[in-house]
Amino acid sequence: MSDTHKASGWRHLALFTAGFVFDALVIHRIDDASVLIQQGVYLTVCGLLLARLIAWQHRRPEFPRLLAGLPNWGAWLLHFMLGTLLNAYTLFYFKSGSGLTAILFFVVIALLLLVNELPWMHALGPVVLYALYSFCLTSYFAYLYPVLLGRIRWWMFVLAIASSVVPLLLIARFHHQRTGDRQHVVRHALIPSLGVQVLLLTLYIFGLIPPVPLSLMEIGIYHNVARDESGAYRVTYERPPWYRVWASDDAADFRGRSGDRVYCFLRVFAPRRFHDEIRIAWRYRQPGRGWVAAGDVPIAVTGGRESGVAGVAYKQNWRAGDWRVTVETEDGREIGRRAFSVSLDASTDTRELREQIK
Repeated sequence: MSDTHKASGWRHLALFTAGFVFDALVIHRIDDASVLIQQGVYLTVCGLLLARLIAWQHRRPEFPRLLAGLPNWGAWLLHFMLGTLLNAYTLFYFKSGSGLTAILFFVVIALLLLVNELPWMHALGPVVLYALYSFCLTSYFAYLYPVLLGRIRWWMFVLAIASSVVPLLLIARFHHQRTGDRQHVVRHALIPSLGVQVLLLTLYIFGLIPPVPLSLMEIGIYHNVARDESGAYRVTYERPPWYRVWASDDAADFRGRSGDRVYCFLRVFAPRRFHDEIRIAWRYRQPGRGWVAAGDVPIAVTGGRESGVAGVAYKQNWRAGDWRVTVETEDGREIGRRAFSVSLDASTDTRELREQIK
C-alpha cells in the first residue's frame, strides 16, 4: 500500500474518531429535538455526498482552482458525519444493550472505515460506505418512530426498514444514471445496502437488537421496597460479606426465610411523551427443564423523567435455586436482566439489614 493510501486511511480513521468524541460530548438525551434534527440533517447530507462522490469517481469534472480539493473534502466530511452518527447509535445501543457489544461495534466500524481505504477495496467501489449509510438510516428511523409515536411496536421497525430503502434506491438510481453499468450498481450499491437491511431485519426477528429508545438504568434484588411520603423509594437488603464491599443489593445470594418476599426494583429511561407498558418477567432454573416462567408483572411507563420510571415487583412463592428477572417490552424484546440466587435461611438470628434511598 502506498504512503498516500496509508495517510488517507489514517485521516479517515482520525475523522471517524473525531466524530465519535464530538457526539459523545453533545448527545445527552435520545429524544432531544436538536439531536433528532441534527442526525436527520447529517443523514441527508451524507446521502447527497455519497451520490455525488460516486459520480465524481466515475467521471471527475474539471473544477476551478479554488474548488480543486472539493472531492477530497467531501469524502472527509462524509466520514466525519458517519463517525458522528455511528457514535450516537453506539451510545444508544450501549445504554439499551451490552456495553461489550457497543465497544466491539465501535472497533469493527472503525476497522471497516480503515479497510475501505485499501487499494483492493477501491477496486470494489464504495461498498462499505453504502453498507454503513444503510445501517445509519435504519438505526435512525428505528428509534425516531417510537420517540414520535410514544410506544414501541414491531411494525415500527418494519417501517424503519421501508423508510431506509427509499433513499438507498434513489442513490442507486443516481449511481446507475452516472455510470450506466447496471451490474456495477447491483454489486456495489444494492447488494451491500439492501444486504444490511436483511441482516438487521433478521437480527430483529431473533430479538438481537436492543429496544432503543428504552434503556434499563438500574435493577436490584431486595428484601423490601417501600415508598416514603416524599415519593422516594427506600430499599432494604442484607449486609453483604466483607469481601463484597461494592454490593448494594441481594443479587448474589438472597437468603430468604418463611414469609419473605423477593423484591425487584428498577428504573427504565423512556423518552418524553412515551406511554407504553413493559413487563417484569420472573424466571426460575428448574432442574432438568432449564429456565421456566414464574410469572410476569406489567408496569405502565410514562417517559420524560431524567431519573427514569421506577418499577417494583415481588415474588411471594419462591423456591431455593437460580433465578433471573428480565425486563421486556410488550412485544417480548429484552431491555435488561438481573440474575440472582435464592437460598433458604433456617436460622432465627437477627439479620443485619441496610437501607438505601433510591
